[in-house]
Amino acid sequence: MKVGILGGTFDPPHFAHREIAYRSLNQFNLDKVLFIPAGFSWQKDSPVSYEKRYEMTSLLIDNESKFEISDIENNQEEPTYTANTLKKLGLDKNCSFFILGADAALGIKSWHNYEILDNFVQFLIAPRRDIGTIQIEEHFPFDYYTISGKELDISSTEIRSLIINNKSLSEHLPENVIQFIQKESVY
Repeated sequence: MKVGILGGTFDPPHFAHREIAYRSLNQFNLDKVLFIPAGFSWQKDSPVSYEKRYEMTSLLIDNESKFEISDIENNQEEPTYTANTLKKLGLDKNCSFFILGADAALGIKSWHNYEILDNFVQFLIAPRRDIGTIQIEEHFPFDYYTISGKELDISSTEIRSLIINNKSLSEHLPENVIQFIQKESVY
């Protein structure tokens, strides 16, 4: 079974996350994509609880038969690291594909134990408008495949700003996630 792994803070999860997962499924003939919300992220500080980010991610992929969600990083006592998570998953590297955006790819050398990541997975990188192939090649230490398609420049930071300013979210989030955010006063 070929598995894509899409990790992130998902604060909040949005259409670009789902679109990158679809593209990965289709372009690399994956059997499923596993969404892994970060537990206690050591690089990003979020006031939103793991439980709420997990629930929003679950809503984002609701009714998608080839998408699953994992709570493997549900640990709020200590930071969660991608290298440790991939090791715990114990997947076959030949059938495992870690999905990340070009922005994350540029910063991968700041990740805890980044050097061992390619022991566990192959990499799929989604382009971003301001990040070209040359930049990725200069900064990304592993072989990778490019996820083709139009750049998706939706960011969770921008969405949180829209929420704070009471702007429409329908271009960025499915209705069930919007309703959850409003009902739970997430932001």
